[in-house]
Amino acid sequence: MRRTGEHLHGGYIYGTPVRYDFSANLNPLGMPESVRKAAKDAIDRSGCYPDPFCGALTDRLRELWGVRSDMIVTGNGADDLIYRIVYALKPKRAVIITPTFTEYAAALEKIDCEICEHSLSEENGFLLDDTVLDKLTDDTDMLFLCSPNNPTGRLVDPCLLNRIVKACERGIYLVLDECFIELAENGDSCSLNTADLNYCTIILRAFTKTYAMAGLRLGYAVFGSSDAALSVQLAGQHWSVSVPAQAAGLAALDEREYVETARKMIIREREYLSDGFKALGFTVFPSDANFILCSADTEDKAQRLENGLLGQGIAIRNCWNFSGLGERYFRIAVRPHNENEALICAAERCVESWTEL
Repeated sequence: MRRTGEHLHGGYIYGTPVRYDFSANLNPLGMPESVRKAAKDAIDRSGCYPDPFCGALTDRLRELWGVRSDMIVTGNGADDLIYRIVYALKPKRAVIITPTFTEYAAALEKIDCEICEHSLSEENGFLLDDTVLDKLTDDTDMLFLCSPNNPTGRLVDPCLLNRIVKACERGIYLVLDECFIELAENGDSCSLNTADLNYCTIILRAFTKTYAMAGLRLGYAVFGSSDAALSVQLAGQHWSVSVPAQAAGLAALDEREYVETARKMIIREREYLSDGFKALGFTVFPSDANFILCSADTEDKAQRLENGLLGQGIAIRNCWNFSGLGERYFRIAVRPHNENEALICAAERCVESWTEL
């Protein structure tokens, strides 16, 4: 059992020496140099308050998405927007998928919302199927979907997604978290088209994962309703996005070749990691994303693997706090090949040490 108050997410490298961080699902190419430079140059302009409406960035996003500016809200990362959406729209009953990103439930619990969980099946590779439609009852106010889902890495089938959008038209806010989709295999074809937006639909994106900008904190949401967008805009702090983050976001939107290069690397390296952990006796689940969900035979083995790797300066993400999983499961981000090789070699040493006991 984990300690109360223990950090509940990946990417926590403070207090423990970490050489390779596989716990945070960021673009394996790292932050683009143009983005880094834009953020650094913006420091000189940080003596002034940032634009609270992120005007220049919103204009670029409006062009990319083909929607009006008043249908886009920027925030201090996707996490910030999740809480603002919940606080502004105040659902009384919400459906979430399990396992999935834990902050959906955390935000909903803050407003005493009734949470209905829809459990994914391990036997089905954690794929979402049409049984989720049965949970969208007349008293449901909100549905959170993550595609690709965190931590399972599975995309929502586009045909099923369209059926869900139609089912939500009667008054259920659909919050579709696509924060990993730009790095996903076939992500473009599985993203929700803005032509399918309705007043109940909200698409959530983040620069954090796609451009490895976790420390800068920048996300945005595209709304089907300008009224809902305004409510969410007003629910957060006035200056939620810093000057460097806004500048970095503008630079990132020009890095299209960088994203495509990362996608190709992820496909190749994900297969390498999957084969490596399967060969060591772990269960590896299919993934469309830049991370892989795995499991050990026992909780003890998973814990010993995590501790053994950390002793070698490598962090992975134990999935103990994901509803529907537990101590046996762990998640691995796809990193550059040299780091992936180091992870496999370190995991081999862990497994060999167990067999010698």
